[in-house]
Formats: sequence, C-alpha cells, structure tokens
Amino acid sequence: MAGPLSGVRITDFTWVVAGPFCTKTLADMGAESIKIEARIRPDGMRNYVNRYNDLDKPFPYGTFDNFNRSKLGVSVNARDPQGLALIKDMISVSDVVVENFRGGVLQSWGLTYEEMRKAKPDIIYISLSGYGQTGPYATYASHYHIAQAMPGFTQLTGYEGDVPVVTGAYGDTTSGLHAAAAILMALEYRNKTGQGQYIDASQLTSMAHVMGSAYLEYAANGNEPRANGNRLSHPAASVEGVFRCQGDDRWVAIGVYTDEEWQAVCQAIGRQDLLGDPRFKLVSDRVENWEALEAEVRKWTQDRTAEDVMDALQAAGIGAAVVQNIHDLMDHDEQMADREHYVDAWHPDREVGTLRMEGVVPKFSGSNGEVRRAAPMIGEHNDYVFSEVLGVDSGRMDELQEAGVFF
Repeated sequence: MAGPLSGVRITDFTWVVAGPFCTKTLADMGAESIKIEARIRPDGMRNYVNRYNDLDKPFPYGTFDNFNRSKLGVSVNARDPQGLALIKDMISVSDVVVENFRGGVLQSWGLTYEEMRKAKPDIIYISLSGYGQTGPYATYASHYHIAQAMPGFTQLTGYEGDVPVVTGAYGDTTSGLHAAAAILMALEYRNKTGQGQYIDASQLTSMAHVMGSAYLEYAANGNEPRANGNRLSHPAASVEGVFRCQGDDRWVAIGVYTDEEWQAVCQAIGRQDLLGDPRFKLVSDRVENWEALEAEVRKWTQDRTAEDVMDALQAAGIGAAVVQNIHDLMDHDEQMADREHYVDAWHPDREVGTLRMEGVVPKFSGSNGEVRRAAPMIGEHNDYVFSEVLGVDSGRMDELQEAGVFF
C-alpha cells in the first residue's frame, strides 16, 4: 500500500464520527487501520440510513462509508477473554491505538495504557472523548452537535436576538483532525526518542481551540460575542455575508475588507456614487450602516447569476464565491473536476456497487494518499488480520469461531 504513512498500523476502536474521521484521515494516507467491531454491537453508524439518494431502498451505508473508507474490518468480542487476548496480540504488532469512547470505557475492559505497553512498549495510544479523561465531565457523553454547545460554538451561530442554531458535526470532524495531527506528532516523537506515549484529546478543547477571536474579544474588550446571522464579526468589513442572486435559492458570498477593495467593489458593480455617500465614507460608517449597504449590493447581485457575480468580483480582485450545493460541487464545479477530487470506491455489498465520494485533500509530489476501498463489512478481514498478521492457524480459527469470539 502506497502513501506517506505506509507501514503504520492502527488498532482502531473508533465509532460514530469523531474517531473514525481521525483514522480515515490516516488510512487515506496509507496507514493500515484495522477497525474493531463486534457483531453483537456494531458501529451505530451502520444503521444510520442514507436518506438522500435515488434508490428505492436507501442503503444504510452512506454515513458509515464516508468515515470508514480505506480501512480493514474485523469482528471480535472484546468482553470474551479469548477475544481480548486477540486484541492484545493486535496491539503488539501495531503502532497506534485509537478510541473515542466516553472517558474510562476502554480501561474498564482492562485495556489501560500500561497494559498496552506490556504488549508493545512504544505504543502510541490516544483517547478522543467528549470532555477528556479527567475533570467533572469526564464520563459525560458527547456527539454530533453536543460537542459544539459546551465550547460556545452553538451560541455564535444563528440570527441576532434569536435562538442558538445547531450546525452539524463540526465538533466531531474538528476533534478528529486534531487527533490525527496529535498522532503524527507522537509518531515523530517516537522516531526521535524511541518512546511511545498516551494522548488525552477532547472535543471540548478542540472546538474551544477554533473559536477564533471570541476569546480575545472577551479578554481584551470585555465584550461577549453574539450571533450575527448573515453578518460576521470582522471589525473592518465593508461588505460581508451572502447575497441573493438570480435563480431559485442561488447565493454568493462576498467579503470586502480594505479601502482598496471597497473602491474596487463600487467600480465592479457600477456604483461609484457610493464612494461619495456620507453613510459609507469611512470603514466605521460602513460598519454602522451595513444593512443599508447590503441592500445596495443586493440590488446588483439579485439580477445576475451567482456564477456571473463571482467571476465579475474576482476579476476586480474581490473575494467572492458561489454558495454551492452538493450537486454543484460533484457535477459542475470545474475546479473540483480539475483537481480530480471525487473518486469511486467499490463497496463489498454488490447491491450498493460503486460509491462516489470526496477524495484526499492534500496532494503530494510523491507517495500520495488515496481512497483505497469503501468501508469494510463487519468481519470482512478476519482471515487476513487473524491468520496472516497474527499467525493464528486454521484449527484455532475454527475453535474461536465456534466459541463465538468473532461475534
């Protein structure tokens, strides 16, 4: 298997989104991520039905496949002593162990960091929980939008004076990326020192880390940032937000942040008169009268297609982008097509067939990453992992199968 992380093996206990997003990122880059499930308790995302396709019977793999592609899958009951022994054998030939249960779950199975070190002295073990392994919230559950509420992200989304708005799984994916970066740092540390380590990561601190200027606004000015709807909290933005364009539900995002850009946008929309309007003379004036200014810009955008608006403003040096939907991105976007971002992966369930999904983000000049396969079926790679990697002979495999260890 090619890729910059080729040769790195991961014992992968992750489930739902945050942990699987972390190990997917590493698996796309060549790491051999072995996902552990039990048939009696599979990853819950296997049952999360993909409702947004044209199939008569929507398949329950959409979300699961997105976060578990490029991985191998085994089925083993960790609560069976024989199954736990197999898992310890897997750890002994792995470089990294990843889990994202709530605090203390893996330890309750007897899989503490010290126990893992007995199997592999230089193992790297990361726990990615909602709130970390210590503190009063250590055992609290967290997933999807829950991970964004506590750090304050949810409080900043929505319309001014209205209720906070939940916005998806950014807490999961953000913490997953932080965890992937932490693993790479630990691998580099081990390359230099020969020592592994335990990493305590959390969704709470990951989301708190990307709150931008909110903390500085409070610490420096004593102001508590609030949701502003279509107006972001940039202190020097003359024009900022999304604007309606011609067509059904078509929009363009625009950002104007300097005096040079202010002059350029007035020129581009044919409204040089705005430069002499006392309401918009200074940045502070434009910020104070942003609703009136937004209305003037909207008069120009609403009679043009979003693509025409983007092209005209970009030609003038103004940051502007069509607010694209998934149909735009996957079927029409020339930039995404040029970068060959979307790829096809064959799913082992023949009724599903080929799945088209987003590709690997960074492009390397050598040893590039790739989507290696769709997500595995439960236990799909038992023979490879247990027989070839761990060397369990066929007779012993039959005994373990009969004993229910692979369930």
